[in-house]
Amino acid sequence: MSRRRPELSRDAFRDYYETRHAPLAIQHVRFTKYVRNHLIAPSNAEFDVVSEFWLADPAEVSALDSSSAGKILEADADEFVGPGRFRAVAEESLLAGPPRRYETGRVQKYALLLNRRAYAGEADFIADARDWGRRLADGAKAKRVTFDIVKPFKGGTFPANAILWLWLDRAFDVGLADAPPKPIDIVRVLTLDAYETPRDKLIAIL
Repeated sequence: MSRRRPELSRDAFRDYYETRHAPLAIQHVRFTKYVRNHLIAPSNAEFDVVSEFWLADPAEVSALDSSSAGKILEADADEFVGPGRFRAVAEESLLAGPPRRYETGRVQKYALLLNRRAYAGEADFIADARDWGRRLADGAKAKRVTFDIVKPFKGGTFPANAILWLWLDRAFDVGLADAPPKPIDIVRVLTLDAYETPRDKLIAIL
């Protein structure tokens, strides 16, 4: 998750990310999937984009920052990304709908950032959140729902313990679909435009 530099508009931030930073990233990193989820204004979130990327070897994620590729990307990020970046590893599972494949063009998604503050253990939180996600899929007629368990990088922080992602055809109000189990803390409900790099562009550098 990243926030734009204060002097940049959200449109300018998105344009730089999509036309300069993302192409630079795929030149230097062997992604197997790369998606940028840009927030749609208005939003009071601490960030403007949620970037997702997959590597063939998950162990490479922690080493990316200290690599030569990571340093190149970090220098470019300083041109348009402000302070306070959140970095984490996410374990994704499918709750409803077809498996994720490559998506063309601009895709609207919704992300529900969840915290487990009231739960004594992680297992109960995960079970309740997954069950709630399935109910949301039915109530909101979602095309797909996925669930991410989020672990921040060592020494870092992340604003949520999990993320529910929903692919919908219409505007979504979480309160109209189904209330969450009481202990689940909803940190944010975000509307996002997602852009995915075509797989043939990723394959070219593998």
